[in-house]
Amino acid sequence: MGSPKHTWPKLLNVGLTAIKEKHLIFYFLEDKTQLIAEDFNAAGRIKDYSGDYLHISDSNFGGAKSDMFITREVEQEITTENGVVTKTVSISYNNPRKGDNCNLEAGQLCLNGIYRDYVRVYVPKGSKLLSVAGSEVKEQTLEELGKTVFEGFFTMRPQSQSKIVFKYQLPQIDLSTYKLLIQKQPGLDTVKHTITLDGNQTVVDLREDKEVTLN
Repeated sequence: MGSPKHTWPKLLNVGLTAIKEKHLIFYFLEDKTQLIAEDFNAAGRIKDYSGDYLHISDSNFGGAKSDMFITREVEQEITTENGVVTKTVSISYNNPRKGDNCNLEAGQLCLNGIYRDYVRVYVPKGSKLLSVAGSEVKEQTLEELGKTVFEGFFTMRPQSQSKIVFKYQLPQIDLSTYKLLIQKQPGLDTVKHTITLDGNQTVVDLREDKEVTLN
């Protein structure tokens, strides 16, 4: 508030962009104020949605600050046959940076270490998991926040790549117009999604939550 007034519009735009791209989210103790934040999609809420849905959540279990150096790409391959929708979601991770010395006795700054990722994929409730590739533990399926959730886990060292692939069937949805809501994980940079529906490809650079109509 002590900045010159002519800089306020720029500062406001920075804040609004951070909210839009989910680098800044809010939680309020007062219900009315919290509802306002949710109306502006500023509370990180998992949304109800009648069409196809995807939200990928990565949790770094002890990989220092490796997320600073990891980039992600997602491929969604969708096939429809006799009213049955089958999806294959492939998540690719790349960490090109050399690892740091994370030995505590060395006393050095450990930013880029071994990445231990607990990954959850939120999909429409009632989806049926067919297979998982790339998980180091047995996959799990649960229901949370009105979604079906598939879980996996993998580790990745610096200067390496990893991929985890989930294949599943969706519950019955309206296929007259194929609509997909992708909700971005808060705090991530842009994630490229390549979506293929029955051979037709659409590319989305996911900077914010986005509804996509596929042909």
